[in-house]
Amino acid sequence: MIYAVLIILVVFSMLYLYKRTTNKKKFLFILIFLLILFLIATGRAHWITALIVGLIPIIKKLFILFRYAPLIKKFTSAYNKRSSSMSKKEAAEILDINIDATREEIIFAHKKAIQKNHPDKGGTSEMAAKINKARDKLLG
Repeated sequence: MIYAVLIILVVFSMLYLYKRTTNKKKFLFILIFLLILFLIATGRAHWITALIVGLIPIIKKLFILFRYAPLIKKFTSAYNKRSSSMSKKEAAEILDINIDATREEIIFAHKKAIQKNHPDKGGTSEMAAKINKARDKLLG
């Protein structure tokens, strides 16, 4: 009898809190968390299962961090050292022009190469960066 009263009291208090809260997702997460804790305390759920279910929101956050992996790689690798050591000959080969090309020819070759290799057009961001670096090297 006392358990039935406690269950009814908990259910009504949860419904009341659900109506009053503005962040419904957070409330549902807390409700599921409390339910899992109850199942663990009564011996109806294994603690490893509860741990896995409890880690689901954290795993979702980790996927957001994976977006920044290329940025982290850029700062931790020798990326900047390699890209700054481009010779004028390599730059001219990338843009497919002569080393002694005029400013207008360099700009035209850059525009043509970047239109072919732009990441939005199916190219890679690494190749676009090389093309821009080659332009800067020849114009600088």
